[in-house]
Amino acid sequence: MGYGPYNRSVFVIIMLAFAALLSACPLSMPDAYVREDYDASIIRKIAVFPFHNRTKAREASKVVTAAFMERLVEEGRFQVEFPGNITSFLVSERIIVRTGLDLDAIKLMGKRLGVDVVILGEVDEFVGSGEKKRDVIPVVSISARMVDTRTGKVLWMTQLRRTGDDYITVLDFGKVRSAGALTKKVAGEMICTMQ
Repeated sequence: MGYGPYNRSVFVIIMLAFAALLSACPLSMPDAYVREDYDASIIRKIAVFPFHNRTKAREASKVVTAAFMERLVEEGRFQVEFPGNITSFLVSERIIVRTGLDLDAIKLMGKRLGVDVVILGEVDEFVGSGEKKRDVIPVVSISARMVDTRTGKVLWMTQLRRTGDDYITVLDFGKVRSAGALTKKVAGEMICTMQ
């Protein structure tokens, strides 16, 4: 049984529609503030300060901080300061951190560790890491900012909230099922806005 011109047309239209769904544009990039005089080429070394955890998930700060560091290292544009050096600096300077660093501590960190900028941030939502249920949809909401250690000016900042379902293309393909994997995607999208 051969295909008539009508059947071929329908088949082609269905295949084109399916291809369009599979190759749909990725999610829109997060809104970000980038300072007008920001020049990424002068930044060589970044310190990622542990993100402040505003959630009930104990591991949220560690997961988000590690994801940011991993994505920055993968990108290869910057040298990322070792977290142990940041901790040693805080201990040696007797700096107690509750929600972030003050400007004097940021400037001192820049001088002592030789970092050009510090990334600070907060984890506002972190769902899907400790739940035992299979049907829990992970949710991650992060805000971050990058501060120049010489001037104390905010060079970049952004905020992004995503769920595991945000990445579905067709029939659950692309769905992110863990908070850790979702955090890496969110961190990557946020870092892309640094330019």
